[in-house]
Amino acid sequence: MRRLTLLTLSLILALPLSAWAFERGPLGINGFLSQGYMYSYGNNFLAQTTDGTFEINEMGVTLHSRLGGKLRLGLQLLSRDLGEEGNNDVRLDWAVADYRHRDWLGLRIGKIKLPIGLYNQGRDSDFLRPMAWLPQSVYDENKRNLLVAAAGIGLYGNIFFSDMGDVDYQVYAGEADFPDDSGQARRVQNLAQRTAKQKGLGLVTDMDADNKYVYGASLIYNTSLDGLRIGASYFNGSTDFDIQLTEFGTGKVTQEEATARNKDFVVFSLEYTTGLFTLASEYTEFTADREVLGSRVPSQRSQGWYGQASVRPLEKLTLSVLYDHFYANKADHGGKGFEEMGLPSFVGWRKDFGVALRYDINYNWLVKAEWHHVDGGALGLQIFNPDGLEKDWNYAVAKASFNF
Repeated sequence: MRRLTLLTLSLILALPLSAWAFERGPLGINGFLSQGYMYSYGNNFLAQTTDGTFEINEMGVTLHSRLGGKLRLGLQLLSRDLGEEGNNDVRLDWAVADYRHRDWLGLRIGKIKLPIGLYNQGRDSDFLRPMAWLPQSVYDENKRNLLVAAAGIGLYGNIFFSDMGDVDYQVYAGEADFPDDSGQARRVQNLAQRTAKQKGLGLVTDMDADNKYVYGASLIYNTSLDGLRIGASYFNGSTDFDIQLTEFGTGKVTQEEATARNKDFVVFSLEYTTGLFTLASEYTEFTADREVLGSRVPSQRSQGWYGQASVRPLEKLTLSVLYDHFYANKADHGGKGFEEMGLPSFVGWRKDFGVALRYDINYNWLVKAEWHHVDGGALGLQIFNPDGLEKDWNYAVAKASFNF
């Protein structure tokens, strides 16, 4: 399956559909495929999009089984391509053994999905969201591989409070495994290259990431008002990087190190949904604490929030509006600190206004089309635009997805 295109896979899977999408006895198989096209004007976004790109696709196959009344096993194989990331390599996205002792206590071990915000655990499926991407202030696509799952252990449960509603809780600890072509790794590599240039150390020619730990927790209060959920989640993670440098002129190779910590990543969430519309808003803060090539990068507390409204005027049609706001430094909304480093001030923020249409053709198929206007260049935009950034830019996405 390595580097097999989603078009070929969809043909293979769609023809014998009844043989693939089934649940017989204890075993179930299901999955999804999607293919997108993105074009941007002004800046590249997540890929080389100013010329338009079809390098936006994903395919997932999920196997799950229930053994007895309390034990469930499951795993998902995922193939995705997003510009230089993924390249349709097939990887284990998550794999878990889930033992539910009581409603209020369950145990998961394996590569478990991380409960960050309301939507992180379902971010793989295009069918679970109204737009092509989740709001970037909270669900930064460049950090997907760090935040989507971790090899470790988790406890979870649901506590019922009679007429007051109920609470879902989760706690977890483990290690994430993200590839060197991920946006998170490339962002550190970009920072290391700038630091190496300032110190005259040469060129970064190789880098390996070694995640040390992640841990966190989530609470979601399902209120007595039908459709209203209130949530809070917490995440902490640390990763070391081994960096290879090659000196200009001499070709001498040296080894250096970098450390990146995403500290105290908190998300506060609110969602109200009915059969006709959904209103959602989340607020986030986190601290980026980094040391690169022996130099400590000043810590800064980032801040972001979004509001999203989706309405269904027709049974199969959903209209969505998004306003998404992010500041790289909570204490410096104007980006003065970036100007002092010789960068444009607008690297310090990202303000995204987007509108989208989603049409569910049937149970298996949907299509989406959306347009965004963005003010600012935060959230790793520099790694896709090494020759410079535009402050105001736009992007559009069209996407088709198949669920089986």
